[in-house]
Parts: sequence; C-alpha cells; structure tokens
Amino acid sequence: MKDQTRIATLIRWIARIWGTLILAFVLFFVVAFIVGGDESGDGLFNVNEVITFIFFPVSTVIGLSIALKWEGLGGLITALGMIGLVIIRFDLLSNAYFMVGIAPPAILYMVYWYLIRRQTKTIEKNRHNT
Repeated sequence: MKDQTRIATLIRWIARIWGTLILAFVLFFVVAFIVGGDESGDGLFNVNEVITFIFFPVSTVIGLSIALKWEGLGGLITALGMIGLVIIRFDLLSNAYFMVGIAPPAILYMVYWYLIRRQTKTIEKNRHNT
C-alpha cells in the first residue's frame, strides 16, 4: 500500500510540473496573441478558428488549471479538448511535439485520480470488514 501511495504521488508531481510548464507556455502565447493581435489581419472570427481556439488553448488552460486542485476533472477536460482538437484538425496528430508535449499531463492526472480513488475504496472496504 505504501508503494502504491509513493507511485501515485510521483505521478501527481510529474503531472503537476509538466502541466504547469505547459500552462505557463500556453498562457504566454495566448497573452502575446491578445496583446499583439493576429498578423494576418483577419482576426479570430473564422468559425473553424474559433472552435480550434476553444479546444486549444482554452480547454488546455482551463483543464490544467483545474487539475491543480481536482486532478481527475482537470485531466478529463484537457484530454477531451485534445481529442476535440484532433477531430477538428486531424493534421495535428502527425505533430509529435504537440501531442507528446500536451497530452501526457492530462493522462497522468487521470491515472493519479484513478489510483487514489481505487486506494480510497480499498481502505473504506477494509474499515467496513473489521
């Protein structure tokens, strides 16, 4: 049981560090985009671009921010945003930097949530049996 707790804690800290770095990186570019505007002059009013913007970076920022407090929910929001983005922009699936860089913290947060939930259920079950 102690080893499982250590593994879960390690997973949580890897997800937090990785996710926070991604969060800072994405927020930097969002702020730069808002302050600097769009270089093409078209703005962000193309429907496809708005939907893409919602899936990334909005869902990533929201999901990774929530995951700092509620790991399962935040990881799920981030993962669903990434899945939605890949559905809308299938060409991003071939971009290894994008997928390998952002998806793992979401998965790690969900794995951590699952491990802790399973561990909590085991502890509660043992309490009721004694």
